[in-house]
Amino acid sequence: MACSPAAVDDSSGIDSYVVASGSFDTANATKISGLGNIRFVNVLNGIFSNNSMALKAQLDLSGNSVTAIFNSNNSVMNSSAGGVAVTFTRSGASVIGSIAVNGSSVTMDPSRLSFYVPAALDVIIDVHNISSTRAHVLIWRRDSTIYSAGSADIDTDNSTDYSGTYPTNAAGAGTFAGLSLNNATVTGSSIGLAKVAE
Repeated sequence: MACSPAAVDDSSGIDSYVVASGSFDTANATKISGLGNIRFVNVLNGIFSNNSMALKAQLDLSGNSVTAIFNSNNSVMNSSAGGVAVTFTRSGASVIGSIAVNGSSVTMDPSRLSFYVPAALDVIIDVHNISSTRAHVLIWRRDSTIYSAGSADIDTDNSTDYSGTYPTNAAGAGTFAGLSLNNATVTGSSIGLAKVAE
């Protein structure tokens, strides 16, 4: 896997999107707040492709969550619609996380998220749908200066980074990406090229 040096880019601002469902207190180019789902207007570069999502969010109360979604349904942006869904949820003063591939979910190791602050969640998520048989997810805090598998906080190729059975013979195919908010506030989210190649 190649290592890619990367500038610590600012993840403020939100890519153009449409509201798929829900009721938001605020929904504009710099802030989305409330309960519902959005889909980004620009599509991904292929059914099986490598992409990155920068995500800056705030989870004010325990149980609030935000989910980054990559799937094949342009009208349903939720974690049970297939594809890959990466969810961050506030639990007291901590953040817990899960990764689902086509509805089959694993829980991120809480010790790997011990530096994640629910009021200032700021991460980079790589989703590599290499083929019909592989979905590889890597997650970093955005303050990383070098993005590599070795520096990732979560790497689904490392079984110690999560609990549960990660699907090893499936990919979350799809050309659409979006977010699902459960009383969360998002102030930055954008789709880009994957930070690492494989």
